[in-house]
Amino acid sequence: MKTKRWIAGWFAIVAVALGVIGRFVYRIDPYFHYHKPDTRHYYYSLDNQRSQNDGICKYFDYDALITGTSMTENFKTTELDERFGVNAIKVSYSGGSYAEMNKNLINALRHNPELKMIVRGMDTGFFFNAPDLMRFDLGTYPTYLYDDNPLNDVQYLFNKDVIFNRAYAMAKANDADDFQPGITSFDTYSRWQNGYTFGINTVAPDGVSYNGAGEPVPISDDEKKVIYENISRNVTSLADEYPDVDFYYFFTPYSILWYKDMAEAGTIYRQIEAERYVIELILAHENIHLFSINGMESIITDINNYKDTEHYAEWVNSYILRCMHDGEHRLTKDNYEAYLEQELDLLANYDYGCLNGQEDYENDSYAAALMNQDIWGVEPVDVIAEYGESAEYSNAGIVSGQYEGGDGIQCTGRLAREAGSETSVADYIQNEGYVGAKISIPSIGKHNYLVFYGKKIADHAQPTVVVLDGDRNKVGEMAANYHDLDNQWHQYIIDLSGVEGDITVYFNGGYTDCTGNPESEYIFSKIILY
Repeated sequence: MKTKRWIAGWFAIVAVALGVIGRFVYRIDPYFHYHKPDTRHYYYSLDNQRSQNDGICKYFDYDALITGTSMTENFKTTELDERFGVNAIKVSYSGGSYAEMNKNLINALRHNPELKMIVRGMDTGFFFNAPDLMRFDLGTYPTYLYDDNPLNDVQYLFNKDVIFNRAYAMAKANDADDFQPGITSFDTYSRWQNGYTFGINTVAPDGVSYNGAGEPVPISDDEKKVIYENISRNVTSLADEYPDVDFYYFFTPYSILWYKDMAEAGTIYRQIEAERYVIELILAHENIHLFSINGMESIITDINNYKDTEHYAEWVNSYILRCMHDGEHRLTKDNYEAYLEQELDLLANYDYGCLNGQEDYENDSYAAALMNQDIWGVEPVDVIAEYGESAEYSNAGIVSGQYEGGDGIQCTGRLAREAGSETSVADYIQNEGYVGAKISIPSIGKHNYLVFYGKKIADHAQPTVVVLDGDRNKVGEMAANYHDLDNQWHQYIIDLSGVEGDITVYFNGGYTDCTGNPESEYIFSKIILY
């Protein structure tokens, strides 16, 4: 009898413990399996696409959605919101197949009748995939989060990683005095932009060799059957089922280097024929708006836009949204033939070897600055020409014949700041004094990048540039290490995206404290606001 009581008591204790743990996970619900996030009490990190996207689609408030592979991870939902007047989420699936995207969209449309706009990237490398392909090769797939079977929820409620690394960590975090509840923004969710370098030296460090174009290889009837099943099942079917939803699809613009091997093998003709067939299948559906910049030489041949042969930078994502809003580069029944002809001519006949001489920008974001006018419609501003006369100068003045023959700001001297001072260099410059210029720029609007060149002329010159907004908050800063400086021109960029209204820029060329040589000299030149 005692044994039975002991066993019954043990089971009761286990049941109570499991109930407490399950309720604990249910309440916090880090993967949104049961409800929307409780952002009043916890901070939710969005960092697990295949575990969190399902719940995001089911429980979040939104009327627009961005999805696709890693080619869509750099999209900013705030830009989509601004351009189209929507409230968007981003649910990318790195490496995901067309079938996976379609399953997620079915889930989103069934659970959210407010969803009226879908932006979806279509990787052109996936045209020939089997229609039921799922990427189980990318790790354990949490299928228990996707079905309606409550019994297998034990894999979530009593998952060691979810309990300790998610729910417990989130509960413990809000004990901190400086804790702020909330959630990762969709602009930063899955964003990989800052983790990589771009340009020809990164993408093809050993150079580009090209053996010439191969004999054309056509598409086969069997391949067309696979494409038909893949597209009709995973791309166009939802457009028919939801005629009131606008589907904005685009072909992901791989770099021209992705096509090099196909050009050599002659399979580029097969690829373009596949694209033709996909386009024709899609254009039969009026509520699908299809876009492509794959034939746009200025983008796909500039390797400064790419971290590898496929993945493009976030400014290309921004440009795609602008095209969608303005209807530019949209494929229609009237223009797709001309588009394909131009694309094939570019890819099959391009001199791939010429990429070996392409400039690799000193700063990756210079490509973003150059494209900003195409994205937001603002013309670059020459800061010295426009605002130089009204600037305030301290031990500095305008000189001609500097970088590329333009004007510059010559700075002579050093800061009076004490060595080892607790006052930062940036604070000292804006509050105590500077060696250089203070330039006020009104209403920068959608100008997002301050680009300038600098060169040390003599002794201990060292540049520090500080940007303040209209409320005197620091919104940008650049500081070069003295020991890294030589006597050559170098390019510097300050990212001002997200900054609006008036700004004040301090250009200081003096050494950071009073130990520098008073005869030190530095020059800023070609200061452009893009």
